Amino acid sequence: MEKVRRGDIILVRKGNGKGRGIGVVEDNGYENGWTKDGRIAVYWINKHHGELKYLTRQDGFERCEKTSQTYKAFAESDGYSVTLNWVGGLAQGTGGAESISESVVPGPRALLKEMPLNQILCGPPGTGKTYEAESAALKIVRGVEPENRKEALKEAREEKRVEFVTFHQSYAYEDFVEGIRPVLKGGETLRYKLHDGVFKKISKRAREHPGKPYVLVIDEINRGNIAKIFGELITLIEPSKREGEKHAVEVTLPYSQQPFSVPANLYLVGTMNTADRGIALLDAALRRRFAFVERMPNAEHELIGKDVEGVDRKKLLRAMNERIVELLDRNHQIGHTYLLDVGTLPELANVFRSQIIPLLQEYFYDDWEKLRQVLNENCFITTRKRTTGDEGEGDVFDVLPEDHRDWQLAESYWAIYARRPAKGQPPAPST
Repeated sequence: MEKVRRGDIILVRKGNGKGRGIGVVEDNGYENGWTKDGRIAVYWINKHHGELKYLTRQDGFERCEKTSQTYKAFAESDGYSVTLNWVGGLAQGTGGAESISESVVPGPRALLKEMPLNQILCGPPGTGKTYEAESAALKIVRGVEPENRKEALKEAREEKRVEFVTFHQSYAYEDFVEGIRPVLKGGETLRYKLHDGVFKKISKRAREHPGKPYVLVIDEINRGNIAKIFGELITLIEPSKREGEKHAVEVTLPYSQQPFSVPANLYLVGTMNTADRGIALLDAALRRRFAFVERMPNAEHELIGKDVEGVDRKKLLRAMNERIVELLDRNHQIGHTYLLDVGTLPELANVFRSQIIPLLQEYFYDDWEKLRQVLNENCFITTRKRTTGDEGEGDVFDVLPEDHRDWQLAESYWAIYARRPAKGQPPAPST
């Protein structure tokens, strides 16, 4: 049996032509002799289950030695090469150039020293905050973001290493930490039972496995009443106040009367829509204890193709956001994700009708003049004179009917990012 110690990085095979993954040894159950129930406990940093470029020995594992044939098979195979480059950067020279595993990896906190324990991804709608929160969670529990993120996220949730919760106006301390809930027994007797919330549950699991990182993702964190939801925990989540730290703090929970502290291996990742509520308006206690990572619209995003039947989506997004910043502020821009999966004019028209224009109406509180300015006064907003009614004369605004042909014309979108044409002339796209 391979001699490995806690902290060694190992390459795990499944057959002689397929890898099972790359991991850090947490415990070697075979170290004191072969036993029937012996096993290797591994902190997985890559669980790709991918094909290897070269054949290796059969099922099993080896230490991550650069001189081995197994290392070569992993290093030159898709799905593993990026991880091994990352792992190589962890070696601090204790074992020489030919051995990565000679340095003992001192647990997840060392691997993730650049990842804040508490962070909030903030930005306007459509900037991919929830997607990036999922990516951050996977990087924390796996060490790198796997190629098959959907499957990896499913595994992490099944392992109960990652939990998700969404805050809203009615969300309370009793949902998040602990509380008393009514229970009907036998359909007749009403009793009250102590209930653990999602934060308390994941804290318990993290405390039981101190060698593994756990993540709680809080979507729309700014929509809840922070003081009401966190209660006394707002102090306990500080890195310096975590369990085992020099200034660790323990409190007695109000319902269970149990002592409670927050484990050092529990990460909190929040998302915040700045169009709903600015950072400046957040609870000051929350702002002091979280690192804020800004996520703004990116017109150069690699998944935004330049041309949709003659319409330049990059220029389209930039032009609208530049005007929004001038008329309102930078926190109410339009995110790039609205335009990621748009490949035809009908698809672009649908995004504008069902998402972008309603969002602009919300931003400007039905100030149609400003909304028209964002669209460079193109044809999507119609006007007519009011001639009847108690309000007297004035302009009446409306959105172009859904079946109108102008939604399907490239010229309608050119007008948003083109220079204003001379009167009577059609708009032309800018160069």
